[in-house]
Amino acid sequence: MDEITIGSWDHSPSLPIPLDILFDIIQHLPIQSVLALRQASKGFYAITRLRSLWALLLRTLVHERNIPIPSFDGKSLDFLSALELERLTRCALALRSNWTNPDPDAKREVDFYKPVEPDSRIIFMEFLPGRGNRWLISVTMNAQPRKYVIQCWDVAVLQPVCIAELTHMEGPYGGIVINDDPSSPAIIVMQSALTEILTIDFEEDDPESAFVPLSAIDGIREIHLLSGSTLVTRRAEKGGEVSIWDISDQPCEKIQLVNPSLLQNDSCQAMHLCDDYMVIVRQKTVELYSTIPRPNIIATPGAPISYPLAQHTFQWLTETVNMSKQVSWHAARSHHPSPINIVIRFGSVYPWPVNMLHHFVLNPNPAYVPGRETSLYNLPYLMQPTPVQTIGSPVRLFAPSSVALGRYGTVLWIDSHTEDWAGPSDCGQRLAGRILTATGGFSTSPYGSHDTMIFRVRDDDLWNKVAVDEESGRIAVGYVNGSITLFEYS
Repeated sequence: MDEITIGSWDHSPSLPIPLDILFDIIQHLPIQSVLALRQASKGFYAITRLRSLWALLLRTLVHERNIPIPSFDGKSLDFLSALELERLTRCALALRSNWTNPDPDAKREVDFYKPVEPDSRIIFMEFLPGRGNRWLISVTMNAQPRKYVIQCWDVAVLQPVCIAELTHMEGPYGGIVINDDPSSPAIIVMQSALTEILTIDFEEDDPESAFVPLSAIDGIREIHLLSGSTLVTRRAEKGGEVSIWDISDQPCEKIQLVNPSLLQNDSCQAMHLCDDYMVIVRQKTVELYSTIPRPNIIATPGAPISYPLAQHTFQWLTETVNMSKQVSWHAARSHHPSPINIVIRFGSVYPWPVNMLHHFVLNPNPAYVPGRETSLYNLPYLMQPTPVQTIGSPVRLFAPSSVALGRYGTVLWIDSHTEDWAGPSDCGQRLAGRILTATGGFSTSPYGSHDTMIFRVRDDDLWNKVAVDEESGRIAVGYVNGSITLFEYS
């Protein structure tokens, strides 16, 4: 703090209130009131320019409310000036206010990448975490000839540009996964006849040379998760064991996760990996495993085997599952696990899925002891997901739909709901979203409602994929014709 300002304030005969009490009052004000207070007098002007005040406001109004900060990208707050802290606070709250508005206002909308080949469609789209929040990965499938084009886009420039491109034409294609650790050199893994681990040279001038192979694993398998130097796969053949690989040097299988109570061909829908445990959502179960390799009780060749420590069975089969650990300032401070949001669209006996999204929360176990090994007696989560809310999301027969879930609790979806703006219709889509809370409901904050947000609507059925980057306030939608549109809300 500025000692001269503090001293002059504390000894002011007209305003004798101590500065720490004033700070306690200011932190409960809306940001607009803090800025208006700046115009009241020279004393208030000086106070609202203090670095210590903006450090407090950034913590209480943004961090503690788990609000993302645009352009923050992991900077150290210790080296930021008062002006920089103020800018971050104001940008974060302005984005939050717009983002959670029932009708968010896109500050920028740009269409890009319109393939010349017919029968092209976007089949995958996701923002790279971290790395300046400027990269979007997309995969386009072309039907004739059959090929898959993987591209990395710089979306921070005025007109997004492809800086890396990889075309796969020969042999099988099993998809890609993106590393959730931005500090890892391994950025994506692609499954073809091999499991290929790739990085991206962001400085390479030739996009076709920018995807750089790091290593590979022989054989065909399902790829599900990439976190740091850990890759999680599932064997595609009968048996279907889940394998955890260390890819830091020469890839090697560390451990297999096997549930003897299930048919192992029960496909994996979503996964979450943490220090020494893993949560897997299959078509009908949620399972928690220890990932610490131990010798098998009966000596067998291959990697050690781990069995579920706990599991829960859903009443119905899941159609799609999105799972993400909620960013939680309070959980990080206490070194306890954060709640895990799970958004499920269940299947049905009909050719179309259920017209609702179900939000569940996997709550931390209050008896869990951080730092102690995960075991049957020290489970990080209560394994029965808590149902929080249901969200109406109708999808017409054969109409495309998509769901994306962010770390800060934003869930976005594309569905066929048109009644609110076009009445009953045989075509039409909406891009909608909601801020998920552990308790559900429609709680309101000074920076926006947690009710449904309608980002866009259209009168045809061309959207088929959605991706979200909450930190930058960006949404990307992919089309059945291979095009991409980017919306920015910050």
